[in-house]
Parts: sequence; structure tokens; C-alpha cells
Amino acid sequence: MSNNKNPREALQDRALSAMLSNAFFTWPSAVLISLFTGLTLLNVPILPGWQNWMWLIAGALAEGAYLWATVTDPEASRKAISKMLTEKYDPRSIRNDNARGQLQRALEYKTQIDRFVAQQTGALRVSLEATASEVNDWVGLIYQLARNIDTFEGNTIISRDRQNVATEIANLKRRLSVETDADVKNEVQEGLRVRQNLLTNLENIGNTAKRTELRMENTIAQLSTVYAQMQLLDARDLDSGRTVRLQADIREEIAQLSDTLAAMDDVYKQGGQVSAAVVNLAEPNTNAAQDAGTSSTAARRSGSTSSRS
Repeated sequence: MSNNKNPREALQDRALSAMLSNAFFTWPSAVLISLFTGLTLLNVPILPGWQNWMWLIAGALAEGAYLWATVTDPEASRKAISKMLTEKYDPRSIRNDNARGQLQRALEYKTQIDRFVAQQTGALRVSLEATASEVNDWVGLIYQLARNIDTFEGNTIISRDRQNVATEIANLKRRLSVETDADVKNEVQEGLRVRQNLLTNLENIGNTAKRTELRMENTIAQLSTVYAQMQLLDARDLDSGRTVRLQADIREEIAQLSDTLAAMDDVYKQGGQVSAAVVNLAEPNTNAAQDAGTSSTAARRSGSTSSRS
């Protein structure tokens, strides 16, 4: 059943489990357990007909009431979810300094949003809780953007190709300008075409990475705007539709971030395919060009020998 839950619900379930665990291992819980265990062992009667086992029942009820009060405490819930988000989207796992800082800001805004929601009451709080839950998804996408920036900067193949392909193109152009054999020229032109295609894709990847960094900065600014707008809300805004528009803005931002991530994946995939083509196609063609050049030279020499004969 839990496998069908969306990430937001799964996060809330994990937060509830963490809250229960944390509440159980606190000193008030320990005092309750020790107190009722001692009363059970001492068999202290407090009413006529009181049985020893009744202390166990009373202790279980007291412990249950304490745990329930803890897990239903809005501040405890906020802290638990905030802690789990920080653990799940740990800024320390991001190598890029700017991306790590932006993610840290997103988590701070999320904490402030949750704190503000916990201070509200009634229907406004219910509405804002749904809004705050959607911000969880927003933070998750910001984390993915940061990871993608790390992936781009840490990709040694892309880094190598960006350094080498321009030199390879220049060398092939020089060779093409002096080559006279038609077959060899065809092979050199094919190698040149493949590398120019690779260069275009590498430039696209680089530009996409730059746009991603800008997109990340812009979405943090948008998150800041959402937080500021929430500070201005009150119960009267439920009827005016301001909370609905705020949720719509958040969903639109989430959709745009999802599109950005999908575009990055497409560009990386295309770039990887073209890079593979350079290895699997261009290098064999270069060898073939060399073989063709050797064969052509041999053929010309053979023709010259025959004519002299």
C-alpha cells in the first residue's frame, strides 16, 4: 500500500515514524515508563479492588497520551520534516559552491515557511499546509538541479572532448586542404562532420549548464517571493483566492523546473551519443582514410611502373 504513495506522503510517513521514535526516547517518556514499572513491581493499590496489572494498563495509556501529544504538536512535526529534508537533500553532498549555497537557502526558506504555517489556525492553516507540502517537491527539484550541475562539472569525458575537439577539427581542416586523393578527402570530411556535430552538442551542454545555474538562482528568488507573499496572507484571503493563486504559482514553478531537468537530460544524452559516434565511427574512418591513401599511392606507383614498362 505504501508503495503507491507519492513522495510527499512518503516523506510525511517517515517524519511521523521519526517523531514517534524521538518521542519514545526522551526523558519524559523514560520517567513515565520507570514510574509505572515501579508501581507495578511494588503493587501499590490506590482504589479498592485495584489489581497489579492495572498499573501496566495505566502506564500504557499514559505513554500513549504522551506520544500522541508529541506527534500532533505542529512545531515537532515541522522540525521533523525539516530535519528529514535536510538529510535527504544534504547541501554537503553538492560540490559546486554556488549550487550548494542556493540549495542551503532553499532549505532555509522551507524551514521558515513551515514555521509560519505552524503559527496559523483553522482553515488558513489547512490551506497553507497543502502549499508547504508542495514546496517540498520544489526543494527536491532544486536539489536535482544542483546534482546535475555537479554531474556536468565532474564529467571527465565532456571536459576532455571540449578541450580536444576544436584541435581535432583544425587538424582535419588542414589535412583536407592539402589532401588530393578523393577517397581520403571523403573520409576526412566525414570525420570533420562528426566532430563538428560533437562540438555543437558540447556547446549546447555548456550553455545548458550555464542556463541551469541561472535557473537555479531565479527559482530561489521565486521561492523567496512565495515566502514573502505568505507573510501577507490571513483568513480573509481564503475567499479572495490568493492562496489558490499562490499554489498555482508554486505548481507552475515546479513544472518549469521539471522541464529544465528533462531538457538537461536530453542534451546530455544527445551529447553522449555523438561523443560515442566519434569513438565508434570517426576513428575507424580515419584508419580507413589512411588505408585508402596507402592503396591510392600504391596504385599510382603501380600505374607509373606499368607505363614505364
